[in-house]
Parts: sequence; structure tokens; C-alpha cells
Amino acid sequence: MVIANDALARVRSLGGGVARRAGRRARAGRRGDGRVRARGDDFPSFFPPEVRELTEPAAIEMAKRCEMVTVRVPGRAVAIETSCVRDEGPDGSSAPPFVLLHGFDSSCLEYRRLLPKLATRAETWAIDLLGWGFTDAGDGGVGDYSPEAKRAHLYAFWKENVKRPMVLCGASLGGAAAIDFATNHPEAVEKLVLIDAQGFIEGLGPMGALPRPIAKVGVNVLRTVPLRSAANQLAYYDKATYATDDALRVGRLHTFAPQWCDATLSFMKSGGFKVRNSIPKVPVETLVVWGRDDNILEPSYADKFMSELPNARMVWVENCGHVAHLEQPDFLCETLFDFVGSAKETERVTA
Repeated sequence: MVIANDALARVRSLGGGVARRAGRRARAGRRGDGRVRARGDDFPSFFPPEVRELTEPAAIEMAKRCEMVTVRVPGRAVAIETSCVRDEGPDGSSAPPFVLLHGFDSSCLEYRRLLPKLATRAETWAIDLLGWGFTDAGDGGVGDYSPEAKRAHLYAFWKENVKRPMVLCGASLGGAAAIDFATNHPEAVEKLVLIDAQGFIEGLGPMGALPRPIAKVGVNVLRTVPLRSAANQLAYYDKATYATDDALRVGRLHTFAPQWCDATLSFMKSGGFKVRNSIPKVPVETLVVWGRDDNILEPSYADKFMSELPNARMVWVENCGHVAHLEQPDFLCETLFDFVGSAKETERVTA
């Protein structure tokens, strides 16, 4: 679900069978590089059975390409099984790798329309952040799904897999995660892309202080069809085309994963991302992308980013809501490659 924290209040009133990991390596097959992938045309075994209800070809293809990578985070006894999709891109590409971060309570399937387009010209990764999507620590569990834990996990993933400075793209709350990462690990980030990003809303507000039993009720509401449907309607400009039943199925698929509830509760307890004071300290050139008709994070936030980021460009996406990577992937792809190929100083560009 690509919905920011401040939008939860708008839809909360409307909403209010899982595949276990035992034996999954034997069923899916572990390759020599330690990755778990699907065999043939089947889905990877770490997906819940509900994955077979998907009908959108792009979603089905993305799910079948999803793989588990074992990531070892320094200081943690348990290795983290990390779900992601990687495309190596064309041979000889000079473009830096793209790494795509999804929004709040979502998964890498969010990039099902953009990743294949980027991958025609560059190595591209879409990764499930720790505690969301299908990333988990296996039977041992992690326990800590805070912003700091998410950052440490992403850094370990980058060191073990990407291994060179990347174009880090974050959508919605993934934008806050990207800001947090770039300011703490500038050596890993060549450029930053913020897609309708959260940055000026600090943490989770009173949600972080709720007693666990009450918080658990709230988390379970996030899975419900009424709330997901409301979020679906908010996310898009062209609702008739994109706010479909299948988009709803994709958006709630990860909520059937065994770790989802506990991981979301842990994140809530941590207080969430607080990057407001980090925005002026972002050390790399940044592209701010905003849907002109975003009904989740109003477009005025784009101007705030432009006034505080030290080196930024901006592109408005017309006829687009909160999710340009889903609603306008062709335009966004060209915009990203224009940005990667540019060496311009801070300026404002209108699409």
C-alpha cells in the first residue's frame, strides 16, 4: 500500500492461509549464490497462496522474478532473507545502478511497471525494506524493524549485492527511508530521487504510543479490503484505469506474510522515520518528482523540498496522483535517465 502516514486518518474509518518458510528452500531451489528463486513458471514459495489471484501481467511477471537474497547485517545473529527483483540491464551500460524503495506497508511489486523500463538501460533493483514486502529473518526473527534497523539492513544489502554508488529512488515513505540512508551513507549514493516523498511529516504521531493490543487491532485494519480500496482510490489520478481490484490484490499481498503484523507493530513502536532536519543535509544531487494531482501528499510539499534541499531539480508529472511509477512509468523512466545524464546545478524543470 503506497499511502503516507497522514493519509491513514482519511481512510481508517472505512476499514475498521499463508505459506510457511519451513522447507521453502527445498521447494524453490537454492542457487549456488545463495539466492532462492522460482522454478519454471511457478511463483517463489515464499509468496502466500493469494499470489495466484493476481491477473495483471506486469504483477505476475514481477512476482515470478522475485528472489530471496540472504543478507548478513553486522551485529545481528540472524541473517535476513531479503526479497528483491534484480535486472542486470544491458551489457556495457555506463549508467549507475538504480535501487527502488517502496512506500509504507508495501512491497517491491510496487515497481512492476517501472523496473522493466529502467532495466533496458541500467542495472535495476527493487528491494523489500526490512519488515515489509516479503523480507524476513526466517525462523529466528529480527525483533527490531525500526528506521535504524531498516537502514542497517539496506546498507548491508548494498554492500553485498549492489557494491557501487547507486541512484536511490524512494516513493512516499520510501522517500523518507532514502533521505535517511543518503545522509548516513553518502558513499553509497550517487544521486537521490524522491517520488511524492514523505519528509516533512515527523514519525507516526500518536500511533507510536498506542498500547500493543490496540495497535494490533489498528494494524489488522490495514489489511482489510475497505481500507485498501480507499487507499487505492486516493493513490491515482486515473482511478478508472488504475484503481482496480487487481491493484488492491497486489497492494495487500504482503499482509499475508507471517512476519507482517509483528514487523509493522515494531515499526509503529519505534516512532517511524523522522527526517525533517536531515533534508537540508542531503549530500547528493536530488530529483524531486511530484504528481500534479496527488491527493495523499499535497503538491505543496514539493515546493518545501525545493526550498530546503541543497542541490535539487524538480519535475511535475501531469495527470498523475501519488504514484508516478505506477501511473506514468514511461514518462518517469525518461525523466530519471535525463537526470542521471545531467550535471546541472539546482533548477526547476516543469514537465
